Amino acid sequence: MKLYRWQQECLERWSENGCRGIVNAVTGAGKTELALAAIEHLRARQPRLRVKIVVPTIPLARQWETALRRRAPTEEYRPGFFGGGSRDDPDRAVMLYIINSARNTLAAQIRRELALGWCVLLICDECHHCQSPQNRKIFGFLTPEAPAAGRYCCLGLSATLHGTEEDSLLQRLLGPEIYRYDFDAAGQEGVIAPFALCEVSAPFAPEELEAYARLTSELRVLAVRLRRETPRLAGLEGSAFFREVRAMANRAGMDPEEPAAAFLLKAIRRKEISSLARARVCCALSILEHLSAADRVLVFCERIEQVCQIAEAVRVRWGNICGVYHSKLTAEAKARNLREFREGQSRILACCRCLDEGLDVPDANVGIVLSCASAQRQRIQRLGRLVRVAPGKDAACLYYIYIRESNDDAAYLPGLEGCETFSLRYYPGDNAFSNDLYEYAAGMLLARAGEKGYDGALLGELRRCLIEGLTRADWLRSAQTLEDRRRRAKSTRDRNYWRTMAAVGRLLRVEREGKSGR
Repeated sequence: MKLYRWQQECLERWSENGCRGIVNAVTGAGKTELALAAIEHLRARQPRLRVKIVVPTIPLARQWETALRRRAPTEEYRPGFFGGGSRDDPDRAVMLYIINSARNTLAAQIRRELALGWCVLLICDECHHCQSPQNRKIFGFLTPEAPAAGRYCCLGLSATLHGTEEDSLLQRLLGPEIYRYDFDAAGQEGVIAPFALCEVSAPFAPEELEAYARLTSELRVLAVRLRRETPRLAGLEGSAFFREVRAMANRAGMDPEEPAAAFLLKAIRRKEISSLARARVCCALSILEHLSAADRVLVFCERIEQVCQIAEAVRVRWGNICGVYHSKLTAEAKARNLREFREGQSRILACCRCLDEGLDVPDANVGIVLSCASAQRQRIQRLGRLVRVAPGKDAACLYYIYIRESNDDAAYLPGLEGCETFSLRYYPGDNAFSNDLYEYAAGMLLARAGEKGYDGALLGELRRCLIEGLTRADWLRSAQTLEDRRRRAKSTRDRNYWRTMAAVGRLLRVEREGKSGR
């Protein structure tokens, strides 16, 4: 198995640390391949080896099963399955567990195997799921009297550890963080596809804005009252304030007459107004209209009703090219819709949170996020769905829709230095977008074309290309990528488009370098 540089370094650190530790690496960088290499490394040293792989979801377990079967040296090492209705013999050499099913059985099985002299390798994928009190039961074998010295090995895998108190607890169970590999490093080394982030502001409808403003005013009054009546709240802001108020509301039994519960209920209603703002779906559909017919698109929604609205609108406009995935579908329907998207029978997949983790669709190159969820973990996971390298995929783009009059974050992932970012402003009344930076460059190109004496037909073609590129990230691609696209284009129309995107990118690079003094 050929490893990337980071995987080889990480494997060496893991071995030096007694085959224990946590790897925090961006989704799509090859954590599964790293774990498979760790299994082979340990198997060469420990012939009496049992491998236990714990994952949070069935789709992720099936991906592991496929990867393991592809590399299993003999039938003896083909994985068994525990969870989701399957109960294979746990004495197999390799076992896959769904964490919800493993809570009350896995610790006893590992304790038994250690007592019988086996070496056990426990791999926890998306290991942040192991932090809850219930899920931590899988580590119940780690007692002072357990005969695990030198024979318990472990590997935690995650893309979203942030150094919180819960993560510190996890490190006591799986070992320290031995390697961190972020988007910037993975992008620079070509381990993930180049990508751009587009932050799209959309407005409330008038009645939504009125309701949101009224709740905001009421929340402000309640916050003042809570701080006055509860001194420990006085110095708290943001999420710390909300956590304490939530705890107070729960202690009060969510009695709406109590100030803390009243505050929490109003905050939930206000968030719902933003989450379900009509402009989110309208904006997403307008973005879809402006994308290329070759794009493979994931649409991340907040609610199932939004998933259904997107799918129905796409069906009416373009036919059966949009699949859906949400918790109310049967297992068979979920599997079928995923398979159709992977095989290209549909090119759009609208989903809720159930596909934030465990979805492996390397061909997907565009994401549209309707959800206003602010959890950084969720945002990283969704971006990770798009950046896997695949043949013919030279870039990815994620569109993040936020409501500009709300308290939504305007920046999807602040501080992400290694990617290009641009902004769009959506106007529902005209079903149109504006992009100030791009439109500045477009105006410059049209002015220069006029000075060069372009006739009406050429100016019209230039305007068409500029309009087509307004909402896309194509002008942010590298000069080499744009030239390659132009050369591969099969029509004059497409060649003109890629030539125009190269001109926009070149002009803005010159402007940017001039402002930075280079």
